[in-house]
Amino acid sequence: MQIEHSDFQDQLVRGLSHRMNNILSLFHGYLGLLSESHKLDADIATGLARLKEGAAQATELMDRTHALVRPPSMVLREIDIGEFISAIRPCFAAFRGPKTNLDLQMAEDCPRIQGDAARIKMAIVELVRNAFEATYLIGGTVSIWAGAETPPGQRQRWAVVRIEDDGPGIPDEIQGKVFLPFFSTKKRQNSAGLGLAIVASIVHLHKGALSLHSKPGKTTAEMRLPAAD
Repeated sequence: MQIEHSDFQDQLVRGLSHRMNNILSLFHGYLGLLSESHKLDADIATGLARLKEGAAQATELMDRTHALVRPPSMVLREIDIGEFISAIRPCFAAFRGPKTNLDLQMAEDCPRIQGDAARIKMAIVELVRNAFEATYLIGGTVSIWAGAETPPGQRQRWAVVRIEDDGPGIPDEIQGKVFLPFFSTKKRQNSAGLGLAIVASIVHLHKGALSLHSKPGKTTAEMRLPAAD
């Protein structure tokens, strides 16, 4: 899957995100001051708390929307993909359900890539988040594998990150839409539907490939990035 980038669209989204975050910062400030008042009755205090929660969700939405646009510059460095995933493993704990297990397997020949560490982390975390959300209520196992592959007939070696879950799966008729911005299979009201779109954008920026295969009981997301060697 490929996502085409437009300089105009990138500048538009970046500018809107900046302006909206400025407006939301005012909301956060004044809501914080009002919430500290001891003269509020219970109903007003509850309403302010819901407004603060909504403002926080809007801020997160704008930050994630901003992540979709092409950055003006990327800070590239050499990353051992296996060591990198092991280092960010604590980030996954926030997504795990009470009945969900994590199986982490790093191949011995994990390659190094040239990548922007912050964005590579964001892509992996979003894929892991989706896998855990699929198994959160029913329980199961999320498996993460990283290693190297060289397809037959190719000289290019690839760093591969494969994330699987044994959740209910994604229906065939909507699998082609999961990478579209603002499309979500989640039933939560505050689900923005940006996670996989962000991953696709980041992988595209790193000249990689992203795929997703799903059937009942098994969903596999695979991210492939060019190995530095």
